[in-house]
Amino acid sequence: MHPWKKKFVVSQLALACTLAVTSQASASTDISGTTYTTFNHYNDSAYADDVYYNGYVGWNNYATDSIYNGDIYPVINKAVVNGVISTYYLDDGISTNANSNSLTIKNSTIHGMITSECMTTDCVDRDATGYVYDRLALTVDSSTIDDNYEHYTYNGTHADGTVDSHIVDIYDLGTAITLDQEVDLVIKNNSHVAGIALTQGYEWRDIDDNTVSTGVDSSEVFHNTINVTDSTVTSGSWSDEGTSGWFGSNNNASDYTGTGVNSDDVAISAIANPNADNAMQTTVNLTNSTLMGDILFSSNFDNNFFPNGADSYRDTNSAVDTNGWDGTDRMDVTLNNGSKWVGAAMSMHQVDSDGDGVYDDFAVGTEATATLLDIAANSLWPWSTYGINNGDTAYDENGHVIGNEVYQSGLFNVTLNGGSRWDTSKTSLIDTLSINSGSVVSVADSTLVSDTISLTGGSALNINEDGHVATHALTIDNSNVTIADDVSAGWGVDDAALYANTINITNNGMLDVGNSTTYALQADRLNLTSVTDSHGNVHSGVLNVHSNNFVLNADLANDRTHDTTKSNYGYGTIAMNSDGHLTVNGNGDADTSFDQSEVDNAGDAVAAASGNYKVRIDNADGKGSVAAYKGKELVYVNDKHSTATFSAANKADLGAYTYQAKQEGNTVVLEQSRLTDYANMALSIPSANSNIWNLQQDTVATRLTQSRHGLADNGGAWGSYFGGSFNGDNSTIGYDQNVNGVMVGLDSKIDGNYAQWIVGAAAGFAKGELNDRTGKVEQDSQTAYLYTSARFANNVFIDGSLNYSHFNNDLSASMSNGQYVDGSTSSDAWGFGLKLGYDAKLGDAGYVTPYGSISGLFQSGDDYRLSNGMKVGDQSYDSLRYELGIDVGYTFAYSDDQALTPYFKLAYVYDDADNHTRVNGDSINNGTEGSAVRAGLGTQFSFTRNFSAYTGVNYLGGGDVDQDWAANVGVKYTW
Repeated sequence: MHPWKKKFVVSQLALACTLAVTSQASASTDISGTTYTTFNHYNDSAYADDVYYNGYVGWNNYATDSIYNGDIYPVINKAVVNGVISTYYLDDGISTNANSNSLTIKNSTIHGMITSECMTTDCVDRDATGYVYDRLALTVDSSTIDDNYEHYTYNGTHADGTVDSHIVDIYDLGTAITLDQEVDLVIKNNSHVAGIALTQGYEWRDIDDNTVSTGVDSSEVFHNTINVTDSTVTSGSWSDEGTSGWFGSNNNASDYTGTGVNSDDVAISAIANPNADNAMQTTVNLTNSTLMGDILFSSNFDNNFFPNGADSYRDTNSAVDTNGWDGTDRMDVTLNNGSKWVGAAMSMHQVDSDGDGVYDDFAVGTEATATLLDIAANSLWPWSTYGINNGDTAYDENGHVIGNEVYQSGLFNVTLNGGSRWDTSKTSLIDTLSINSGSVVSVADSTLVSDTISLTGGSALNINEDGHVATHALTIDNSNVTIADDVSAGWGVDDAALYANTINITNNGMLDVGNSTTYALQADRLNLTSVTDSHGNVHSGVLNVHSNNFVLNADLANDRTHDTTKSNYGYGTIAMNSDGHLTVNGNGDADTSFDQSEVDNAGDAVAAASGNYKVRIDNADGKGSVAAYKGKELVYVNDKHSTATFSAANKADLGAYTYQAKQEGNTVVLEQSRLTDYANMALSIPSANSNIWNLQQDTVATRLTQSRHGLADNGGAWGSYFGGSFNGDNSTIGYDQNVNGVMVGLDSKIDGNYAQWIVGAAAGFAKGELNDRTGKVEQDSQTAYLYTSARFANNVFIDGSLNYSHFNNDLSASMSNGQYVDGSTSSDAWGFGLKLGYDAKLGDAGYVTPYGSISGLFQSGDDYRLSNGMKVGDQSYDSLRYELGIDVGYTFAYSDDQALTPYFKLAYVYDDADNHTRVNGDSINNGTEGSAVRAGLGTQFSFTRNFSAYTGVNYLGGGDVDQDWAANVGVKYTW
């Protein structure tokens, strides 16, 4: 027998025998504002040498209409009380008296405890007056009851000089509040209470029992309520705390060891009387409060209940046909508004360990029976139920499991609301656990067993190192259950980090198995399903295996279809990283019968996987070649009968490409798709650099063309704005680009023997911006030009240029998982341009100029790496442009100094840029080429013989790069 368990029953008697009769005062004393001790030593003419108790609370009405009086007025404010306060005489016992059965402790410190027990040898039996059936209203307001008053001691001398020493042990009376009467207990306003111990001190008896016709069942319930608001309840103490300590400091009653079954760790206990005829039901509500310690709930069947059945009076045979009467005991604990609990929830029942007829010990679990005759099951039994032998069969029914439904004498339910938290310790055994509205239950170094567990409203169940959770049914609704990577688990059912017969996940709920071992999760059926909201959006449950190579030895099932026209359209989601893998083995049993051949078949699915699912890739990584991802297996269903359908939930950025899940038979693999945004931008940079350079090349060409038309041009200084918008798409890369820049130049006309020459130099500065989806590149370029033009007497001309360019590019993008990526690269380039044409005159002012040209840009750049690890190889990129076209223009002369020359351009262009770049070791085509048509128009206006302005726009379309528009606006001053 555990010694502490005896104290619930017999410890009060030990104290009562040591105390003398208390002197009755004419009226109870208001001790508010004082320091008061409930024990006193007297040795005088009025009192014999002894310790006397003066701690009964009572109203000031003894002389009129109260049967009993007390020592202390039951409203205590701003007081310090040392010792024990007893409510034994609080009620007056007369129904006509209006005094309430209430005790209020406010702004006070009780250095000790409150009890409902008799504390002296003279206590009157109150049962005859009905006193015991009046509920106690106990309020603790801004006060502390510490349960630290261990002994009352007196050490003095008699008149003859001999030692006069007395001791009264208090430590084993109970915790801070110890009551055997019904109570409405309110603890509020930053109060601190070290333990609450409630027992069933009285009953409303049945008349006979259910086996006789005169039997009448009492429907009364012994009910307690505990409401804790903005306060703290800790464990109390049943042992002498002064017998141990650290470095000379004694333990406190509120200390919590967190190990083993220990009375000193119990914060709240509710112990039903096994001999009572009524249920004991206790409701505990904590609001913005802290509970530090275990909750112990003990329940036995009522006195007139027959767990194995009995023969009732209802028939004439002797068949067992009734279970009798039982009022179900209850312990309902609710944590609200950010409350926190550290401790265990213990379900127990009292037992007679030595057979002497006295309950003297506790056993795990409430009492339960699977013999359900005229009662219905109210709970499930974790250890299963077994059959009753039938003599007509050879089958051993008694040795085989038949189910889990039982009738329990008591139910223990725990609910968390409003962001509350429970950190379990030791072993908790309850019936239902409801985790709601952002609340959290954390199980580490402990075990939690509950018939059912449900999570809703963004709540969480975290199973951490050495944590074990077992349940019949786990429901995860818009919440998370996480099995930590470091859980300790074994193949045995008792060793699983999470055991559940059925797991239901829906409405954005998630079961996160992390990198835990396969046997950390043991289940029969995983229902991974979804709900659809009023807008038609599907909210699915998620099984997240991360990078784990996880084996699901359970049936994967839902009743959803991939057909969007069906009412049951929906899906479950399997989430993983690209290096994760899920094998679905099923529960190993496709038999759906439920008979003696194998009783656990009920609810089995025919196939290991059935229903509709989406596979989501959660990670994104810039590293890795195509070979590392393409075709990689993600899911394998180890059952040829599988009817499950799988499809992609998303696209994931992996290496240079995006990938998505694709079903191939009973497997799901990674299917390669388009380039990632960051790879697309990186590969588009050389093409975009070429676009800037082509605009600059056109700007120089425009300058040389205008030198041959309009008023005489002897060379000079010029400046021009250029800009354009491009759209590139070669079926691999794609981008939109905007460019703006300026170019300035100086040149001079030189007369040669056979031609007139213009020789000059120019500098160009441009900024560009590439965009595609989340990808973006900021461009900056600088170019130096040497150019020349020779015009022969026969109107044939040759234009030529050489140039050097430097490009700086800053890249940024977002990956599929939202991660930001950036990088930068620079490159140098050499370019040239050659143009051959003929100016054919149309009268005195018009011209038609057919021409052909070739230009080329040769870029070089170093390897570089983006912030996400993607490696871009040598950025060498060569591009050639071939152009055949015709210019048509006419000069309108207004005077010798003013003229207007409009023109029109039409040309065929072919870009040759067959280029490949290595990304993460793979060669990818990033060349932009193809045939296109250029159309443009413009004008030049000479304000004076020396000063003119010009403008032009053109369009280029048809190849891999379309130039939606390009503009050139400039001025020149001729010598």
